[in-house]
Amino acid sequence: MGGKTLRLRRFFARDDGRLVLFPLDHGVSCGPIRGLEHMEAVMRYGIASGADGLVLHKGMMAYLERLPGRLPGIFMHLSASTQIGPSFHHKVLVGSVEEAIRRGADGVSIHVNLGDDAEPDMLKDLGRVGEACAQWHLPFLVMIYVRGVHAPKPVTDDAVAHAARVAAELGADIIKIPAPQHVESMERIVAGVPVPVVMAGGSKEADEQAFLKKIQQGLQAGFAGVAVGRNVFQHANPERFLKAIVALVHEGRAVEEVWNP
Repeated sequence: MGGKTLRLRRFFARDDGRLVLFPLDHGVSCGPIRGLEHMEAVMRYGIASGADGLVLHKGMMAYLERLPGRLPGIFMHLSASTQIGPSFHHKVLVGSVEEAIRRGADGVSIHVNLGDDAEPDMLKDLGRVGEACAQWHLPFLVMIYVRGVHAPKPVTDDAVAHAARVAAELGADIIKIPAPQHVESMERIVAGVPVPVVMAGGSKEADEQAFLKKIQQGLQAGFAGVAVGRNVFQHANPERFLKAIVALVHEGRAVEEVWNP
């Protein structure tokens, strides 16, 4: 068993092949948005509610040193852009695999937007980070979207499938993509890649039951789990809602069982 396999087990600690990620990397792109004003408190309830992994930028990992008890797996996010700047969809590297190891991360993640003018640069970064992860035996989470001036509008399921395939072809160990519209597309994507695929939670949704049913649909189609940020930390009762998601993913319970507002 290699180092990467051991580190991946820290994320898939329940041995059911499923994963609930709690991404908290929004502060660089969006600033201290609602729900992320107090990061330590968010990390505490995320861990207490059963998240299998957190996604953090390097500076916020300092809070982890204050937290008691067992930590989940930690992905250090390596790419960034801001809403203030001229090219929001162009993600650039702001860290390295070696730095993530020094800071104590269990894996690294990057964000790639296909269809942006800077797509070639982001693909080059994807390849370089994947190479370093292979060298250092570090799990690699690739968050890949179809966004930018050259992206189809609306984004098609074929484009989402293409994005997932790019991530797999270039060395991802876990792929995060937005939910395709059709179940058949979900099944085709999962069948066409050799690594786990997790569904992105996306923007805050008003209909909680519909959001949870979308997660359930993805799980039934073969997705390994979810990566949910805003729909948890901007929820009126984030800890309870995250617990419901964890129960849905890991216990296989019906939506009506886990969430009855």
